[in-house]
Amino acid sequence: MISFDHRILSEYRIKIAKIETLAKSILSHREPKSEEVKGASEFLDVLINETDKFYENSSTILSNHGKRPHARSRLPETKEWNENVEKFYEKNPRRRPRK
Repeated sequence: MISFDHRILSEYRIKIAKIETLAKSILSHREPKSEEVKGASEFLDVLINETDKFYENSSTILSNHGKRPHARSRLPETKEWNENVEKFYEKNPRRRPRK
């Protein structure tokens, strides 16, 4: 049976993958000023806002598992989240992402 924590982590991973895929397609589009790209940019903003709300709602679980807000996130980092992430990486040094 899948735990609640695993479900939240998987859902967050999927949301980030959607954002990255859409951002990559916007940047590599052949007509950067077309209506299609403008619509995609607006949808990207919606996805980012949705992901930010999801992170706010599940921040304790995500930060306790070493997840920070996405790089495109508009959330201000809090001291609690950073402390939780650092504690996680102290316990699991091999899981620290490469820079």
